[in-house]
Amino acid sequence: MDDWQSQPSATSGPSELPPPSGLATSNPNLPPPSPYVAVYPPAPITNVWAVVSLISSILSWLGLFGIGGAVGVITGVIARNEIIQSRGAQSGDGLALAGIILGVLNIITSCIAAACAVAIFVLPVLAIPFFAGLSLLPAD
Repeated sequence: MDDWQSQPSATSGPSELPPPSGLATSNPNLPPPSPYVAVYPPAPITNVWAVVSLISSILSWLGLFGIGGAVGVITGVIARNEIIQSRGAQSGDGLALAGIILGVLNIITSCIAAACAVAIFVLPVLAIPFFAGLSLLPAD
């Protein structure tokens, strides 16, 4: 028999190949690989009410004065309650809190602006009949 036929060929079976490096079989001190796969909990989703709260509170500063702030506060409170009850399944508590704060500030600012508008434009018109009979000139 020739010398080249007694040598193992490159096409020999898998039993003659060394095990790949990095596997547990290459180190006898390591335990065998586990058949179980680690399962991680899903990432929390952002609460929709929290997003609505923040958007409506921002819009309340851009033209929906008072109404947008009220919607932002109401939806923010709903969102925070749902986030607490979800026990980590939902996120967005910061968005809801920002919506509540911006909404409350907008409501306060809108009330002050409305009171000033009433004092400047409505009260003088209502006061004209009371001052119409008064004369600042002395009587003859």
